[in-house]
Amino acid sequence: MSSGTGVNPVEAMSEAEEAEALAEAMVFLGTDVEAAVEGLAAAVSEHVSSGLADYELDTMEHIRRVAQNGINLAQNVQGADLAITDSDHESAEEYQEGLEALDIQINF
Repeated sequence: MSSGTGVNPVEAMSEAEEAEALAEAMVFLGTDVEAAVEGLAAAVSEHVSSGLADYELDTMEHIRRVAQNGINLAQNVQGADLAITDSDHESAEEYQEGLEALDIQINF
């Protein structure tokens, strides 16, 4: 999004799409972590496997939180973008109505 006043709706939607892509990537990362831990569990002793199970649970919880935050971010940006676009549209209509009400003749 731009650093000045106002919001470019196209850029805002692009930001929302990036947040959504992040959330999707986290889902795939979770699948990769599960597969990696399964491979490790088969290769280590029973004494280490309980630690791997704890690691997997903790890691999956963190991945789930990041994915949920990405989804929330995407939804919030999309919602804000829609609200801004609606507000801009309403303002433009009010401005147009005001100009028409003034009935100013402009000669060129």
